[in-house]
Amino acid sequence: MPRAVDAKRLKALTSLLKAHPEGLWVRELARQTGLSKSSVSRYLGRDLRGEVEISHMGRNKCCRLRQA
Repeated sequence: MPRAVDAKRLKALTSLLKAHPEGLWVRELARQTGLSKSSVSRYLGRDLRGEVEISHMGRNKCCRLRQA
């Protein structure tokens, strides 16, 4: 059974991405929010899928909000 979405965590991720329009690495998002990298990836892929662009650079992912 999937976990419920935590609105507070989603808001924290969205706020960080808004503050850094050039994008942030998943590991930096994890460090600044106190979440694990896998949790950040799950939130980005499942709950913010249509709102973020994810660039893969090797095993690393850089994320930024989509431009309107």
